[in-house]
Amino acid sequence: MDVLEILGEIGRVLLRVFIVIAPLLAWQWVALWTRPFRRRSGGLADPTVLAGMMVGVAILAVILPPEALTWDAIVTVGGFWDLGLMQFVELARSMVLHGPGVLLATVLYDDPWRDLQAWLTLAVTLWAIRVVAVLMGRPPYGPGRLLLAELATFLASALGTVYLGPLLLWSTNRLNFWLLLIAILLIQDFRYDEPPLFGRLVGAVNAVRHRHRPLPAEVMPVPDPD
Repeated sequence: MDVLEILGEIGRVLLRVFIVIAPLLAWQWVALWTRPFRRRSGGLADPTVLAGMMVGVAILAVILPPEALTWDAIVTVGGFWDLGLMQFVELARSMVLHGPGVLLATVLYDDPWRDLQAWLTLAVTLWAIRVVAVLMGRPPYGPGRLLLAELATFLASALGTVYLGPLLLWSTNRLNFWLLLIAILLIQDFRYDEPPLFGRLVGAVNAVRHRHRPLPAEVMPVPDPD
């Protein structure tokens, strides 16, 4: 195998990786770029992110068939999650597009014990308390931008969770033992590195944003009249 073939193979692998993680990167991008308008430091403790993830979990609960969640379906060759890359992408796209409609139909017509209604009410209440609290504290960029940023973060978190669930199951089938090794490395990084890997990634994005942000007029350098 010559150098060009090696480079081509590396490029194909990187392209596959990018296709898989692109929706998660979009989710993080929305959360980062809406943060200034929402007056929020971010992270999984964010009530808006939590509320969106709760809605995403509810969607997964109604669209994932029970037979797809068994151990054999996840890890067995020929099982439900034994899919090629494009097969998985098509399945995940279908879940993201049709999942909200299935959830709405289930809540309206097939939720006799109203468990889903109670779960979604809790999610919406959590989100509403967060929005009202910031509105009462006068958001820095006005209520209009706050509500738009909150809605974008909520939707990104819900749809990102719908994608993340199948991704974890499919990755378990594809990586098998290696997924466990990656999880152990991330846990060790979180325990012993300060800040952890995800914190360093977010910090790098924030550093780029601050680097390209214009300085306020009061701190702009005054040109020398000479």
